[in-house]
Amino acid sequence: MTASTSTLEWQHDQKLAVARLVQFILIDNEHKLGTDWTIPWWQKILPRIGLTPEEKDAISSLPLEKAVALVTKPTDIRIDVLLDLLSIALNVDQASTQSEQEPADIIYDARTRQFLYSMTLEMGLEGTELAIVEKSLGQQMYFSLQEKSKDSDDYGDRSSQMNSSAQLAMIENNSKKKMFRWFATGAGVVGGGAVIALTGGLAAPLLAPLIVGLTGATFFATAGGIALVTSLFGLTGGGLTGFKMHRRTQGLNEFGFQQILVDKDIPSIPTLKATICVTGFLLDDLKETTAPWIATFENQRHQIDTFCLEYEKKTLLDLGYAFRRFLTNQALKYAGLEVAKQTALAAFFAAVALPATLLKVADIIDDPWQIAVDRSRKAGIVLANTLEERVQGNRPCNLIGYSCGSLVIWQCLQELNRRKIYGAIDHVVLMGAPVPSDDTQLWKNAKSVVSGRFVNCYTADDWVLAYVYRLHSLETKVSGLAPVPFDGIENVALELDGHTSYRDAVPTIMADINLE
Repeated sequence: MTASTSTLEWQHDQKLAVARLVQFILIDNEHKLGTDWTIPWWQKILPRIGLTPEEKDAISSLPLEKAVALVTKPTDIRIDVLLDLLSIALNVDQASTQSEQEPADIIYDARTRQFLYSMTLEMGLEGTELAIVEKSLGQQMYFSLQEKSKDSDDYGDRSSQMNSSAQLAMIENNSKKKMFRWFATGAGVVGGGAVIALTGGLAAPLLAPLIVGLTGATFFATAGGIALVTSLFGLTGGGLTGFKMHRRTQGLNEFGFQQILVDKDIPSIPTLKATICVTGFLLDDLKETTAPWIATFENQRHQIDTFCLEYEKKTLLDLGYAFRRFLTNQALKYAGLEVAKQTALAAFFAAVALPATLLKVADIIDDPWQIAVDRSRKAGIVLANTLEERVQGNRPCNLIGYSCGSLVIWQCLQELNRRKIYGAIDHVVLMGAPVPSDDTQLWKNAKSVVSGRFVNCYTADDWVLAYVYRLHSLETKVSGLAPVPFDGIENVALELDGHTSYRDAVPTIMADINLE
């Protein structure tokens, strides 16, 4: 067998192997991703792989173990596979080869990311390898966009596609390009007018064919191409940080986003995924909304765009003060001690009537809690509006929150389900959530719009949550106090001193959960 024949046969086997892996992942995740997504994706992938009708029939007969082996030996093409599949998902492969035709859209669906993540693990790679591929391709698209925008003299046409906020972001980044070139020399390659930041040992030759196509594509020089890529990254309108609630909406006075972990001296390069964090109460001051999340995501500042949702901060500060007064009340301490001597927290929570001593201190916390709950539910609806409009970009978004912040997310998920908005949410983490844990329909609704992991963190020693929830509800099960008994929900039991401990515990909790 000649070398050329061997190579051709190996390429043929690789195509079958990739198709077999794709087929397995789609079938295995069909219940989670839905056939309305898996079937079109399969139909989209096959012609891109380049299989003939005869070869398609051989896909199912290829053993899965052999398919995994074929993508690793004698040549390891696993990263190539991820890059190709991501390029297909974003329609970038068409943009770089069809100079006269723009792709209809450039959307990174959360379901696509979960498929790619499953593919990554099935091929024996770590989840971080997918993040490396995402970062590399995303950066190249962004820098190619910058170069084409800078070189174009037709700013009038671009203005019709991009508002002033997006233009300003591009101009600011271009002005810092020289600094970034210097910064990137240790980990990147500068050439052909584009900066390619190579991370995690990803080799330049891997991206070379795609880079040539992207930097030379007339697609990026068109107003339509620019609009599609800016929409992908959430740059249009200034994205989440440029979001303004122009009028009092849903009874809220304050609702906005603040991006954290942004270095002012280095250009902010958008990523192909985003995270929105929601603080549920403030204990010290109004500036506290970002503190837990800065500590949590410090080591991931260059891997994912992270935003803090800030809403009704005065209300959340009043709630935090009420928590502290409630916990330091002597009558409550006595009542709590007596109850603890007689019964477990679960039994207390399920009691028909609360102890009289506890009812006497209800005024300390009742009003602040009810106001915060009301505002949080309303904020959840506004968040759903924001995500439906794709202000965060056409990219997967994680939602993470604690206390009333979890309630914001919960309400948002219910609203997204009602509107049938799928593929926008990747992972969700709720901590100390004041929502029922045994309502089958509500959890089914919430889970239906989450493509990735859905994590419920709880502690059985949360007297604050038990008390405030029990004051106004006969529900005996709360997700912040007990596990949620539904498939697809990850329950994480925590050892905390109580509800107010969530603020400082967030970094440790998130490190243990390890979202990828």
